[in-house]
Amino acid sequence: MITHSTYNTASLWRATITMLVVLCLQAGCTKTTTQVPNILINNLGYLPHEAKIGFVTDPFATTFSVINVETGEIELQSPIISEPTYAAQAGDIVKAIDFSSLNKAGSYKIQLDTDEGASYEFQVGQGIYNNALSKVLKSFYLQRCGVEVLSEYGSHKACHLNLAHYYHNEVPHEDVSGGWHDAGDYNRFAVTHSYSIALLIHQYLEAPQKYVDGHFSIPESSNGIPDILDEIQVGLRWLLKIQNSNGGVHHKVSIKEWNGEHLPDQDSTRQYIFHISSTATAGAAGVFALGSGVFSDIDPTFSSKLNRAALKAWDFLDQNPVTVPLGGFTNPPDVFGGEYGDQIDLDERLFAAIELFKMTGDTEFLDFFQVNYNKFWNRSFYVPSWQDLRNFAFYSYLKLDQTTPGLDFDVYNDLLSLSKDYAESILNRTNANPYKYSLKNNEYYWGSNSIALGYAFDLIQAFKIHGNRQYRDAAKDHLHYMFGRNPIGISFVTGLGSNPVKDPYHQFSALTLHPDPIPGMLVGGANYSTHLNNKPISEFQAKNYEDRFRNYMVNEPAINYTATLSYVLGYFSHPPATKEHTL
Repeated sequence: MITHSTYNTASLWRATITMLVVLCLQAGCTKTTTQVPNILINNLGYLPHEAKIGFVTDPFATTFSVINVETGEIELQSPIISEPTYAAQAGDIVKAIDFSSLNKAGSYKIQLDTDEGASYEFQVGQGIYNNALSKVLKSFYLQRCGVEVLSEYGSHKACHLNLAHYYHNEVPHEDVSGGWHDAGDYNRFAVTHSYSIALLIHQYLEAPQKYVDGHFSIPESSNGIPDILDEIQVGLRWLLKIQNSNGGVHHKVSIKEWNGEHLPDQDSTRQYIFHISSTATAGAAGVFALGSGVFSDIDPTFSSKLNRAALKAWDFLDQNPVTVPLGGFTNPPDVFGGEYGDQIDLDERLFAAIELFKMTGDTEFLDFFQVNYNKFWNRSFYVPSWQDLRNFAFYSYLKLDQTTPGLDFDVYNDLLSLSKDYAESILNRTNANPYKYSLKNNEYYWGSNSIALGYAFDLIQAFKIHGNRQYRDAAKDHLHYMFGRNPIGISFVTGLGSNPVKDPYHQFSALTLHPDPIPGMLVGGANYSTHLNNKPISEFQAKNYEDRFRNYMVNEPAINYTATLSYVLGYFSHPPATKEHTL
């Protein structure tokens, strides 16, 4: 890191900047094909009366002005007083600019005194996160499988209604339509469904007043149930469909290999139901139990069905204490595409156990958690993803009432301490990164955006448990990253922000007549570990991204990415979402 603490004279300032530029050039800062603006802000916008920070990569800029787009007037002008810092992951010299005093609602852009062009426009307003959240949640409706989908961004008839076949014996299954298409293609996976449903349920449970019937305009709107619960039911009903009579849940429903681009209803390729896996079964058991509680008053019949399914799934797990299949699920030799393999199912079992305990009060499940919670190799928290649900389980345990019968205070205090250490490590990484997000050097792999938001989820939980406001603020920093305050300068969310992703790998969007992709989907983001055509886009991992349809390795959305965004965006949406903030 290169920093300087004081600038006593103009000549010293120039000398310092010149040295930084030379060092940056020697490090290869300009070796990238990505065109990035010099002013990096959340180009969706900021809430009034919150911190408003942007970043400048023009090394010679000394002053910035905030300009009202409608009037052309300068609303705020300020010297750039922050120390320039070298961002190694991006190859940039970065200086922070602070315009937190800008609280008046409106549209703005930022101009530097070097006249190197203005920033993208951004909004200041109370409802911007609510409006964004509506579109993010609506994107799940637009990913639905097995039903007709209608929207201004594109429509298709009911899809994938043909009976799927079991992969190993070709016996037709009665029906596995439903759920959500996983990503830019039309396969469906139990593990990403469970992960996404868990986040959506937690999002609702933590602030039910934010979610109303008619929130984001879906066919079920006006049925008296908040739209987010209607959408959660779509995912849960599909998981129920792929639960076997023995309680196990099939890992995925997919075709054997990619078969070209087409609209969902034009896909006649045979779909297959693959083996049961214990990771799919345990993840589903956890969300069945969560869902049973959510729907107990709203839809008692559905709640009871979920209750039975959760217990049935646990029976399967109980009878199969070793990972099923042994070594985790893998694609057969003639099957290509998404595998979602996972060799360790303990994290999913812990998640299932704690949620089943909350559903039933049976200490058998609490005992399972308390005996097994520390059996991971590093005995610690780990960023949540479809592959690792331990944090879901740990936070759920820490939120138990301390008068809960059977609660082991040694376990509780151990997790309490570990959770604080973990949160501090995320906070320290966030603060040390000049762009204020927490990805490690080796975390720019497929879906890096969801990892960054997974850390935001963790920081929010830590704030709820430990009360440190810095955790909450660092979580919001990750939201700013997603909407353009990043080394690329792009909003990684389709249709949101003044410089959003425009060409994601998303077949439905690409084949409709609408010029823009369906809004509200989060793409995977920078990926330095896998390269299209074996060529990196940039020398720097944080810039190894391009807004290009064919580059699905960095530019494909997925429901689990979007669900993580939805949780974090939902947490920060304020005031509560109402019908006035619908699409």
